[in-house]
Amino acid sequence: MHNIVFRKIARFRENYWFWPSTMTFVALVLGFALPLLDAWVGPEWIRGVGLIRPTQVDGARALLTTLAGATLGVAGVAFSVTIVAVSFASSNYGPRLIGNFMADKTNQIVLGVFVATFVYCITVLTTVHGRSELPGATLDAFVPQISVFFALVLTLVSIGALIGYIHHIPESINIMNLTATIGDRLQRSVSRMLDEEDRRKGQGEDAVDVEAWRKAPHDGGGTTVCAATAGYLQQVDLKSLEAFAHETKMQIVLYRAAGDFLVKGEPVMGAPMDGDKRDTVARRLQACYTQGSNRTDVQDILFLSDQLVEVLGRALSPGVNDPHTAIICLEWLRAGLVVFAEREPAQPSKPSDPVLYRRVEFEDMLDRSFDTMRQYVAADRNVTLHALDVLGDLASKGCRPAMAAACVRQMYRLAQSAKEVLAETIPQQEIEAALTRSLQAAAIRWPAVGQVDSRSR
Repeated sequence: MHNIVFRKIARFRENYWFWPSTMTFVALVLGFALPLLDAWVGPEWIRGVGLIRPTQVDGARALLTTLAGATLGVAGVAFSVTIVAVSFASSNYGPRLIGNFMADKTNQIVLGVFVATFVYCITVLTTVHGRSELPGATLDAFVPQISVFFALVLTLVSIGALIGYIHHIPESINIMNLTATIGDRLQRSVSRMLDEEDRRKGQGEDAVDVEAWRKAPHDGGGTTVCAATAGYLQQVDLKSLEAFAHETKMQIVLYRAAGDFLVKGEPVMGAPMDGDKRDTVARRLQACYTQGSNRTDVQDILFLSDQLVEVLGRALSPGVNDPHTAIICLEWLRAGLVVFAEREPAQPSKPSDPVLYRRVEFEDMLDRSFDTMRQYVAADRNVTLHALDVLGDLASKGCRPAMAAACVRQMYRLAQSAKEVLAETIPQQEIEAALTRSLQAAAIRWPAVGQVDSRSR
């Protein structure tokens, strides 16, 4: 049940149909309800309103038909523009950023306004009829004045939505706004992860981020849960695992973390339980994790830093050659890492804990990001100099020596790679000067770090 619920929630965030479908359903209900209200109120009310003139049958039909056709045409154009924007973002910034556009509520609501207006006008149009003679009865003409007036209101709303949509689309594919969105999510995710870990011991809350305790089970028996299909591990339900561990008086070990790609048959978690209850334990453990075709940032905080690194790598590719975008990505990555560096790391699992897993630390994000981007950054003089300044700033703000040591290690590696790639003497001298400056910034707070790590230079 947990797997099904989590998959539905994860897909709900990126589904493009939910808001348009909901708004269409509401419009359909209003399309039938307002004419009933018109029939109950009668046409006399409109005579007391000076600004509204009664609409005749032919006029109401022409008006509703025109509004329905116009809004449906604009909805098609809006959908086409969205697809173009998604295609542009995928080709220029990376296909893994498509989810940011698909999850954009503005696009979904604007499309929903257009479709809902079309459905409402068509529904109200079916209730408009002229005077007609039926066998044994005469049907009087009926024009739902309130419903027609509300159709005009919806049209004005659609025009406003179109204006806002035209403004929103260029803003959404602006690289500065895109990186700012990812960087802001990264900062909030880091803060939330550390806050939740601080409260988790006392309140039993789920951890925000999880790393594997070890990569493979030890020999010696027990129950090992293996992946039933291939896909990314999206979430681990630690609360249920801890409850089950207390219930069975056993210890559960995680071999994989959220964001890892699993091949069918690879171990996910294990417990020292053999005998007749082995199958029951395996089924209970399988219900406590979720696999899917995509990575999510629910427990995979490195997914957000990987997105910034991906945009940076594409910006420094020969076909794009945009170092300014790469520098922007470094700044937002620095913002997230500063939040990480200034906070004490989460308490590690104790060997006696019911569930053994490792918390993601500052060094994990730093090494993963800079090791991945080094080959791209080292080939550009401007980005290399900025990256060294970023590492120096992070080293000076780290709350423990290990953080500063990790930054200094990355400084030496980046400077060495840049010197090997850049053949000109002047850039090499500039990089040497930037490295010295960054080491001095780190030494102000941690004097011994540069001396210890200089051996790896």
